[in-house]
Amino acid sequence: MGVLLPLTEEELQLIRRTLGREPTQVELVMFEAQWSEHCSYKSSRKHLRKLAMDAPWVVKGGDAAVIDFGKVYVAFRIESHNHPSAVDPYNGAATGVGGIVRDILSSGAKPIALLDDLIFGDIKEDLVKWHVRGVVKGISDYGNRIGVPTVGGETWFDPDFTRNPMVSAACIGVCPKDKLINGRPKSGDVIVIAGNYTGKDGLLGSSFASKNLDESAQEEYAAIQVPDPLMEKLLIDSILEARDEGILVFVKDLGGGGLATAVSEVAAMFNLGALVELNKLHLREPMEAWEIIASESQERMMLIVRPKDLEELKRILEKYDVPYSIIGHFTDTGRIEVYFKGKKVADLPAKFLAEGPELDRPYRRPSWHLELEIIPELPEVDLKEAIEKVLSSPNVASKRWIYEQYDYEVQIRTVIKPGEGDSAVLRLIEDYPRGIAVTTDSNPRYTFLDPLLGAASIFLEAYRNVVAVGGRPLAAVDQIDAGNPEKLDRFWFFVRMVDGLAWVERETYVPIVGGKVSFYNEDEVTGKQIKPTVMITMIGKVDNVFNVKRTISQEDDYLVLVGETFPELGGSEYLWSVYGKVLGKPPLPRPRTEVITAEKILEALPFVTGVHDVGVGGIVVAVAEIARDLGATIDIARIHGKWEKITEALFSESGGRYILSVPEENLSKVLRITEGSIIGKVGEGTLNVCAKDKTIVSVDNYYELLKSGFERWLD
Repeated sequence: MGVLLPLTEEELQLIRRTLGREPTQVELVMFEAQWSEHCSYKSSRKHLRKLAMDAPWVVKGGDAAVIDFGKVYVAFRIESHNHPSAVDPYNGAATGVGGIVRDILSSGAKPIALLDDLIFGDIKEDLVKWHVRGVVKGISDYGNRIGVPTVGGETWFDPDFTRNPMVSAACIGVCPKDKLINGRPKSGDVIVIAGNYTGKDGLLGSSFASKNLDESAQEEYAAIQVPDPLMEKLLIDSILEARDEGILVFVKDLGGGGLATAVSEVAAMFNLGALVELNKLHLREPMEAWEIIASESQERMMLIVRPKDLEELKRILEKYDVPYSIIGHFTDTGRIEVYFKGKKVADLPAKFLAEGPELDRPYRRPSWHLELEIIPELPEVDLKEAIEKVLSSPNVASKRWIYEQYDYEVQIRTVIKPGEGDSAVLRLIEDYPRGIAVTTDSNPRYTFLDPLLGAASIFLEAYRNVVAVGGRPLAAVDQIDAGNPEKLDRFWFFVRMVDGLAWVERETYVPIVGGKVSFYNEDEVTGKQIKPTVMITMIGKVDNVFNVKRTISQEDDYLVLVGETFPELGGSEYLWSVYGKVLGKPPLPRPRTEVITAEKILEALPFVTGVHDVGVGGIVVAVAEIARDLGATIDIARIHGKWEKITEALFSESGGRYILSVPEENLSKVLRITEGSIIGKVGEGTLNVCAKDKTIVSVDNYYELLKSGFERWLD
């Protein structure tokens, strides 16, 4: 057959017992694709049930979560394309964007925005420079060509990701309430495959994503899909027109697992079977049956229509010059029957294929991990030098080099653009002046040091980012990246990350309504896994886009700190930038305090110039970013909290904190609402740190360090 089947002996025995015979070649490939971790969630399913996944404003699951936003629905989702991006950064990232856009389109929503969450390795390494250039170019080219703006994101650099970058894309879509595609397929409904010709690119890509990278990874180009953004644009336009005509019963992207997954999952979902004729599918090249069923060629979607509406669908697809094939129909047999050139090549129970086994894997905290909890006494450093190192860190300094390659204003919805605020804000033109606040956040150091606390802290960072622009958080989706689930110490990180998310989503009343799990993110060459991490994309409702707040200030504004500062330097940018250490416990999440503080911030917003949450790098970074080039003076003696050392006051990354830039005439009102404290003032052009009005340190070039960005290492 030419492919290596990673099905375990236990799985093969289960298949033989259930079928009562030996599986055919095509059936084996179908099981391999659908029972991969990427498609079946066989290791993660048990633990993902801990997540709420529901709320009164959640309308529908499936390929994308759908949220009730008043007069319209908003669909959103995040998904990774890690292994493909490690092997072929440009095509891997580009096809990741294409796939997430089609997930949104499957609900009938028009894609209106993209975000990316990128974690690269040591930026000084040539391999990482290649990853960065290729990934950013792939996202830029694809998004720009399909006319969907990339409006926000997160970028990290960490040596553990040098050979294994994490590349995730999120997409937001809007759908009129009477146009949502959420019908129930019935026996006799027609299966139409629309979009690109099927080829040998992307063969068993889901299986490639479900194993460790090794020395042969660079040779697995057959598992990497080839992007075609122009076809994607035609698919968007044609499907939205078919949606408006009301002829689409159900739509599913042909993503991981290709036809095998798409047909079996829909059939199983609605207690149906399906009859499929592979030789009727439009192909790019001669292919065998197993190659057709497992191909993950991009820009393809499965459209389900009633027989009476087939001619209208054909008319619309032909109008846009979108290739299509009628490959079969759904049945009431509960079985997936696949034919090729008149011969039956597969006959499988739909639910058995779609659902696969559920594993109850053991897990255990690694013994070496205990040693990371304690931060030893570290040598003193010059405070000015420490501030400069933190501000110029590639994790803190401007990511302008990335977002300036994106068209973030196409569709004229973008109110807060990249680099302007803690979240992007988009106009809901169908429900003007209401808008959407959306952000994506991650922090691999936090989830490495304490996966439960770290995952919760990342969730709360996203929560604060939505609040800071004037949004009320509604829902989130997650992307969870971890190592080999077959190893006890690797799987422990995953379980604890899910536990942290399950805890904090309930405490904040912001449900996680969907997401994706990516395992096997480790390198067999070095024997190292990545730092397990969580990426959170959160959306919030903005009542009036004219009232949103940016990360800005005005000369002579007062700086008000809301929230308490604790001596929490574990996993901080300070420890990494100054000492090269990843140690300690990440900041303790305080979700109920976060909710109370958020209400105060939202009430105070009309009276402030700008808002910025305190996150990576602590207060010194937040102040530098909100003051921009105006300068600022802060007095650490006025920083409320239980810190003891100056470095804790400046660099602690305690959650639940915001910096407000407040005009003098509104100061008393803001202080009354927020119970915050005045810690400084904007102006004078330099960044000054004082203690009881006595200057400790001044940094003249602070804004140049922030603006310099990480790209200086790309040369």
